[in-house]
Amino acid sequence: MIRGMEGWVAVVTGGASGIGEASVELLRKCGADVVVADRQGASPVDVTDRASLDAIAQEVGERFGGLDVLVNAAGVLTPNAPAEEQPAADFRQAFEVNVLGTVNACQAFGPLLRSRGGAIVNIASQAALVSLPQQAAYSTAKGGIAALTRSLAIDWAEAGVRVNCVCPGFTRTPMTDAFFENQVFTAAATKRIPIGRILEPAEIAGAIVFLASPLASAVTGVVMPVDGGWTAGEPALPW
Repeated sequence: MIRGMEGWVAVVTGGASGIGEASVELLRKCGADVVVADRQGASPVDVTDRASLDAIAQEVGERFGGLDVLVNAAGVLTPNAPAEEQPAADFRQAFEVNVLGTVNACQAFGPLLRSRGGAIVNIASQAALVSLPQQAAYSTAKGGIAALTRSLAIDWAEAGVRVNCVCPGFTRTPMTDAFFENQVFTAAATKRIPIGRILEPAEIAGAIVFLASPLASAVTGVVMPVDGGWTAGEPALPW
């Protein structure tokens, strides 16, 4: 486990499942107090609803006095469709949840993060770097998160807040289970990934917690692929 995070306070949006849940578990193992902000649970939080985020930010401030880490893991996939046919509703949903939801969380928790010189880790996707076919809405939104990350890193640097994002590759989560039920798709994706396998949420969480930790104290504005080598290039040819 990473040392130096004992007693830290973290908030993880989308922390009830998948990559968010794995991040919660690892942050707690590192000694952090973690607040899960998710639509699932006794006190649901919707990242598209700024008021619900403001309410939990107030609770965190009153209970802990500040915030050290914000992980923005809440997100949504859109249905596959050719770009020329993808409805505007898909673009709106992808933008409202993935981009505006991240903006809302950063703004709501920003004052608490600035009070402690905290760190934000956003979750984009390899689709932010190399677009996926029939996923124009999703790829566009995830590219927006990467751009937002760089903008916030510059704007909040003077306040001592670091902002980075990870770009996960194909990872087994409840949101992607339907993809991997298709054996043809899974075999093709696995063959395309240089390390030769689908990723697990804990592997993405490792990169997230590293970027949030003291080990990355000089790292900000980074858009980090965690994709098994997908964005590095095609696997080796059989020469």
